Amino acid sequence: GSSSLAFCDKSLIEEAVNITKTDYAQCNKYGGALSCPNDPSAGDSFYVGQVFQGNITANNANTGKVIASMDETYFVISSKVQNYFCDGPLNGIFGVEYSVANRGHKLPSPDFNILSLWNQSCEIDNKSVGACNTANMTSVNLPASLEQTLSENVDSGIISAEAFGLYCDYAATIGSKVDTIVPSLGIFFGANMALNNTFYNSGTPQIAQGFACGSMYWYLLNLTSIRVPGLNITQNGFSQCNKKCGKCYTDSGSSWISLPLPESQCKDILSGKFDVLKKESMLLDIEGVNGTTITLSLPLLWLSEQFLFGNVVCTGTSGDFVLGFPIFQYYYLAYDMGSRRTVTFVDLPLSNETEAFIMGPDLGGIAESSSSGYHHYVPTISIMSIGVLLIAFQYIF
Repeated sequence: GSSSLAFCDKSLIEEAVNITKTDYAQCNKYGGALSCPNDPSAGDSFYVGQVFQGNITANNANTGKVIASMDETYFVISSKVQNYFCDGPLNGIFGVEYSVANRGHKLPSPDFNILSLWNQSCEIDNKSVGACNTANMTSVNLPASLEQTLSENVDSGIISAEAFGLYCDYAATIGSKVDTIVPSLGIFFGANMALNNTFYNSGTPQIAQGFACGSMYWYLLNLTSIRVPGLNITQNGFSQCNKKCGKCYTDSGSSWISLPLPESQCKDILSGKFDVLKKESMLLDIEGVNGTTITLSLPLLWLSEQFLFGNVVCTGTSGDFVLGFPIFQYYYLAYDMGSRRTVTFVDLPLSNETEAFIMGPDLGGIAESSSSGYHHYVPTISIMSIGVLLIAFQYIF
């Protein structure tokens, strides 16, 4: 959900060596749970900080060995930050979007007060709620650390894949009580390893064709149809997804799935009888490479659960199509940031424990269910807030 590399620890300004203070700052707001009564657009998840430039390395915590490096990259050391950005061992954000989203705001003077870039609209429960105050500043696109490093290392022949992959252990993120599952486990694969790892090699890769679209920085998809064969339902004609900007995409920073179906039809599909739900899947047909079509399959029982708790929304036939964070519960995703701009979906071979959590107790699972008989609560998180993040790179990247 971001393209920035930003750190929360202010002491890095004094401790880091061989870094250069630039004439730019960043203010990024990522929404949040709170908003102001007089300003519904305000949010409480944000950071504000000075932009620096220098060399960044990722080291093995046990051996001290450098496993990856990013040279002369732009990054932020936050002056003010709020909410989940500082959770986990990274203590910051490692964004995966394109550079067009990595906006740097030119500082008018060396003594400019960077904190003034945050405009507080109100305070709720001792939290600042507001928006970034950057409209009147000169802004530029700074090279995003991930895109810059992948591109440079492909050009130099160090790697061949300008790609990264994301995996999240679904059962772990909902507080598994099963000993064999590591709590809050996420894995980021960089470069060639994105297309050659245990998750990619254990499933069937399906490659969706993305496309460039001006200043749009998400990973765009062309949805062609939604089908539920067992219920004789087919919806197609999604012209808003056919090489259009900003309506149809996958984004790890979005905590929901948006389906361009009429709300009444969604309710009919996703609130059906249990014996129907457990047997059916929703099929999403998406444009693949070289004129092909890929098909993602999502169980109606799981979609119904997510719909009940607001993690699946229906946007109407001309509305948005968004594959947000819940998609990682069934698929490993690999993104090509180069000229191909593809997104590869690989079905995950779910462990018995993970499948038990997803399906619930009525299908042999172990999660607590509600009075409806088959739903269990599943909180969603963004890829930026996973408690434990493992990073796997081919050195260097």
